[in-house]
Amino acid sequence: MNNSGKLFKYMNCRLIRDGDLIEDDLWVRDGIIVNPEYIFFSEKVTADVTVDCDGAILCPGFIDVQINGALGVDFSVNTDNIEEGVAKVAKGILEHGVTSFCPTIVTSSESTYKQIVSRVKKKNGSKEGAGVLGLHLEGPFISKEKKGAHDVNLIQTFDNGMADLTKIYGEDLTNVAIVTLAPELAKSGEVIKELVERGIKVSVGV
Repeated sequence: MNNSGKLFKYMNCRLIRDGDLIEDDLWVRDGIIVNPEYIFFSEKVTADVTVDCDGAILCPGFIDVQINGALGVDFSVNTDNIEEGVAKVAKGILEHGVTSFCPTIVTSSESTYKQIVSRVKKKNGSKEGAGVLGLHLEGPFISKEKKGAHDVNLIQTFDNGMADLTKIYGEDLTNVAIVTLAPELAKSGEVIKELVERGIKVSVGV
């Protein structure tokens, strides 16, 4: 169904405004909230579609950019059925208000990255689950001195720049949304530049 240009009125709903829940209507056109006063006085039109929210709270969904797993699933460990694990988490986090997320892989072996990166696809959200914005690869290019819970034996450097990074992750980074790396590593500047040019966000980690 093509809803382009259609005016939606969500009535009998509760909205978050200035930190409070208020009862009001919400008007939306092409995915953008519009001012009903302008619609009424300037355009002089009524809603194309009216939705009764029956008192439900209508608010933006949460976006989780670092989630290592949930509901018994660990994305870095349960790699054989990673697609099923991501789908299970995507479905389960909806009830907590999360509408999109980045499955996050901690510092792992080369074989683990190769098994995961090509298989976890970006996906729009729906009633079947939160949207997958892309993978968050948290390591292995981090600091051994400030590794936190990461396995020191798996931490890598990229002295050869992107060649070392793609050796670990694989050549195709289409499914990757975020890479966390230590900026003090040699060749980090050129690696960050290349990742950004590929549309990947770089998070400064240790």
